[in-house]
Amino acid sequence: MPICIECSYPVSHLYSTYSRADDRSLGKGVRLTQCPRCKRFADKYVEHDFVVLFIDLVLIKPQVYRHLLFNRLGGNNDQFD
Repeated sequence: MPICIECSYPVSHLYSTYSRADDRSLGKGVRLTQCPRCKRFADKYVEHDFVVLFIDLVLIKPQVYRHLLFNRLGGNNDQFD
């Protein structure tokens, strides 16, 4: 189960996709989930690329470590996307 990277509270999902998410003219139909405890986005790194993740790893931000350990690798398949 994914967790909020800010307060480590378990959330049911990290984002919601809309039916027209594949239409490039409209952009991506994705909405990030808000954490019920701290009211921040549960995982802002879902929409960031690896360069931003790497910079935050170098800056030793605990949120990026939680993203990688719990939300990226913590799934059922335990492999990188």
